[in-house]
Amino acid sequence: MVERLGVRRLVAPNPSPMTGDGTNTYLVGELAVAVVDPGPAMPEHVGAILAALAPGARLAAILLTHGHADHAGAVPELRDRTGAPVFGHGALAEVDRPLADGARLDLAHERIEALATPGHADEHFCFWLPERRALLSGDLIAGRGTVVLSQTPGALSRYLASLERLRELGPFALLPGHGQALEDGQAKVAEYLAHRAMREQQIIAALIVGAATVDELVARLYAETPAALHPMAARNVRAHLERLAELGRAREEDGRWRPRP
Repeated sequence: MVERLGVRRLVAPNPSPMTGDGTNTYLVGELAVAVVDPGPAMPEHVGAILAALAPGARLAAILLTHGHADHAGAVPELRDRTGAPVFGHGALAEVDRPLADGARLDLAHERIEALATPGHADEHFCFWLPERRALLSGDLIAGRGTVVLSQTPGALSRYLASLERLRELGPFALLPGHGQALEDGQAKVAEYLAHRAMREQQIIAALIVGAATVDELVARLYAETPAALHPMAARNVRAHLERLAELGRAREEDGRWRPRP
């Protein structure tokens, strides 16, 4: 499916519980190529990116959805070897050419639009290929499973707003930062929104039973999740609690959370 969209996918050899099979790097274009998320600082992956360029092709740009090491770690080596400028959020040290929300780029003979979509990371962008109706979603949406939210207060509200923004795009194919591409991106958006609503109701129900700390809620709600992932689950639970506090539905006292009437 990815090739049908005129995009090539390379998977970095960094599989883990947080990265799935590895981080996806996407190549857009043929003779002038834009690379989206060059991946971790692994020389073999940088070599694979360069080897994927056709004879006579050049790397015209490097685009970053966000600055996490599994997506941006390869930037220094790839930029040094190709001279390609780096586009992304202006808060990222790696970026040469900061992007504004809604920026339209003509790269690799392709129109690429930058959509500010915070939530997983404050500096997160998705890249929209309108002519192909394909979305490079970075870590806003994964091909399988859910994602971890930023630790910045208000992350969940921003994340939900980002998902709602994708609904406005209409039908699109999803090219995620981890996992397989999906034909029906809107179905995945709906799944993610439903999952967050379900988790919110679980947290409210748990608080009604009795006041609890974040760790106690994680132990209840993620009992079947490996303990090594509980710190990441705690980030999402805290983000939900902060949103419930914003909505006047929960409050914290001495580290324990209680529902508001």
